[in-house]
Amino acid sequence: MSPSPAGSMAEHAYHELRARIIDLRLPPGTALDEDRLRGELGVGRTPMREAVKRLEAERMVQVYPRRGTIVSEVSLLDLRAISDARRVMEAFAARTAADRLGEADRARIVDLLDRVSAAADVPTAQALAFDREVHQVIWAVMRNSYLEDTLSHYFDVALRLWNYVLDRIPSMTANVSEHADLLRAILDADAEAAGRLAEQHVTHFETVVRTSL
Repeated sequence: MSPSPAGSMAEHAYHELRARIIDLRLPPGTALDEDRLRGELGVGRTPMREAVKRLEAERMVQVYPRRGTIVSEVSLLDLRAISDARRVMEAFAARTAADRLGEADRARIVDLLDRVSAAADVPTAQALAFDREVHQVIWAVMRNSYLEDTLSHYFDVALRLWNYVLDRIPSMTANVSEHADLLRAILDADAEAAGRLAEQHVTHFETVVRTSL
């Protein structure tokens, strides 16, 4: 059964608002002007309300009686909790990918490895896109759609933290370049090394953001 128009509009509103929160078009602490946003997104009150409820469940926004909806602030406690979760899951994904690597997967990993050096010197937006692509390929090779969905969510909330400090980070080069050893470990079917390097990658992210907040 196809989704109802209201359901489709709620989905549209949710994804658009979420994207604006992650890339800081709606910065932390912003009070949502729902009347203006409904006009921009072309949705009614019910789809907007449903979208806000989903974002509240994801801790992207906080809803206060009589005050309205506020984009959640960025905090060191959030950084620690998100990083703790990602360390466990990204390490598991990398270990599993190393164990389950097939020939078609190998070609995708080799392609990424060939592109690491070039990606380290591109503009920030392209470097971030490449970083996401590396993670997405590893998740796909892992072959666990449930965990893949969860990892994607945590990547997005981590990306909001990254975007928050991006203008205080001199370069993305180190963050991109460290993928090379991780990809080689997966190609070598070295699950232990892959897990360790994935965990270190998340820790590096946490350290950079922590020192920049």
